[in-house]
Amino acid sequence: MLDEYALVPDIFDPAAYTNSAYPDMCLPHLKEPLFQEALVRNLCNGGWSQFCSENAGNLHRLTKEILRKLVDHNRLCPFPAQGDGMPVQAADWCKEAMIGHAIRPLNGIIAAHATKQQFTEPEVACIEKLTGANWWQNRSPSNTVDRKTQSYLNLLGPVLRQANSLMFIDPNLDPSQGNYRDFYRILEPLASRSPPPSIELHRSFCRGDGARRNFPTELEWRGAFNSLDAHLKHFRLSADVYLWEDFHDRYLVADIVGITIGAGFDVTGINDDMTTWSRLGWSDKDKIQRLYDIATRSGACRIRFKIGA
Repeated sequence: MLDEYALVPDIFDPAAYTNSAYPDMCLPHLKEPLFQEALVRNLCNGGWSQFCSENAGNLHRLTKEILRKLVDHNRLCPFPAQGDGMPVQAADWCKEAMIGHAIRPLNGIIAAHATKQQFTEPEVACIEKLTGANWWQNRSPSNTVDRKTQSYLNLLGPVLRQANSLMFIDPNLDPSQGNYRDFYRILEPLASRSPPPSIELHRSFCRGDGARRNFPTELEWRGAFNSLDAHLKHFRLSADVYLWEDFHDRYLVADIVGITIGAGFDVTGINDDMTTWSRLGWSDKDKIQRLYDIATRSGACRIRFKIGA
């Protein structure tokens, strides 16, 4: 649901463009996709952002703004250095990105014209001709996903690696039921994070529909989350569980993205049982986040407890 790019520092250097007017055209065009739908790989374990910041005085006026907003929006992803030393030349930064791409694939690498001429790989695109790159054209606010845990993990990888807060919102979320038996696996990648992100689980306070509708007690709900509680303790993670008045829609809301989850987080044994996930606009993400904020709607929350470490 979030793309990941590497940016070669020469895209901020006006002298690296074929026309002096192009930086003022290309960099503003790049800003919105970076801040809305992507993460930026901070090569050399943060050396990339340090290099750009230290050289910002000689680079385009937007360099500092873009770097600041990438930090403020939590969109810089540290990635270990692959070479022996810190790159200096643009081509060295591009090589660093390509080596990392072989380890954990990027959606694309964006470079200035001269650097692109040295790299024939399709992953590398010239910022002046970015709209012609297949991977840029294939950007999408939605993904069709098989209702299997591994499919969810494949799609959520960048979010689980980067987000500082995660709200899993699903009215039927119940770890004691077979169709949610693997939900703990979605949280497992967070165990390697230090510090771990905050985790919130939101579901309806009632079970079933129609004549089968019932209202378990808090003790019964705690029992339903016992298995997930044990997994979280093993992972040394904790989560806050909120049970709300009836609702129907399903989301994942993180500090870096909001996603509409078509069929929730349950899984099925049906082959190719597809559902669609869609990325929310920033204002809609904030509205959903406020809707499930205990500080603003405490009266609608019927039960609340903590599980895990």
